[in-house]
Amino acid sequence: MEGLPHVHSSWCLLISTLVLALTAITTSALRSLVRYSLPPTLPTHCLLDFLCGLELCVCGFELGVILDIYDIPLYSFFLWVVLVWQAISWGDATANPYSHLLRWMGGSQTAVQTVVRLAAGSSGALTSYLVLAPLWNYGLSHFHEGRADRSATGACGDDLQVSLLYGSFVELLGTLLCFLSGSILSDLPQLQSKPLLVTCLDNVVGVALVIAAFDLTGGYFNPNLALGIKLGCGQGGHLQHLAVYWLGPCLGAVLAAPVYSRVKAVFVVEKARDKKIKKLAEKVEKQKKEEIVESKKTK
Repeated sequence: MEGLPHVHSSWCLLISTLVLALTAITTSALRSLVRYSLPPTLPTHCLLDFLCGLELCVCGFELGVILDIYDIPLYSFFLWVVLVWQAISWGDATANPYSHLLRWMGGSQTAVQTVVRLAAGSSGALTSYLVLAPLWNYGLSHFHEGRADRSATGACGDDLQVSLLYGSFVELLGTLLCFLSGSILSDLPQLQSKPLLVTCLDNVVGVALVIAAFDLTGGYFNPNLALGIKLGCGQGGHLQHLAVYWLGPCLGAVLAAPVYSRVKAVFVVEKARDKKIKKLAEKVEKQKKEEIVESKKTK
């Protein structure tokens, strides 16, 4: 009898793993079908973004089950696997609103394309509960029993455990650091020819930031992830949700490029200064040696 709880938890973990795998494989297959069957028009991109939003939040919901079963350590591993998979499999499609915002700011998307694709990804995020709830209602494990009701809008709890201002800052800072991490790793000479390793290491940092913010805001750092999982939860209302989980991360994403450029410029200047000093020191040393040789010759 002592082994039954562990066996039961293992069964729950197996079910959650299968749900995650089925979600990843199905959405990836659908994206591949869309890419190879349809021309790269705006509706096609919207469909791809919709599938990304759906996958993002279905996986987010199911990762919550794993968190309930085995707590932070195993949850962190599964989260890292999911993040790496999504980074590799999504391609240029995205469920992240600030990615579209940055593309618009960079001139690679028009305002209309940005708004429409943003809406498509958000629609996928909001659809995730409708897709997952019927599966949860089958009660395939005791951790899934009643979960659909507990996760429904109005019944779910709020992850924001700090003030609105502090929560917005946490989401802003977390998103900013996620961007800086990827930029720094990509610029390291040792990693420039190893994009997969960069992705793996970058998502290690991402997972660490999520865990660091877990008891403050939930550590979402993605407006659509929070939209699909936490919209309507708690007593804060929609304006609080938009301020913390949309405004904060979007500002962090916008600030990332200028902050990184400024930091990089400082380090480049210091590196150039160090090279100059080193070169000057070598020159002085060389002159000293030449003077010593000349003095010996005169003697």
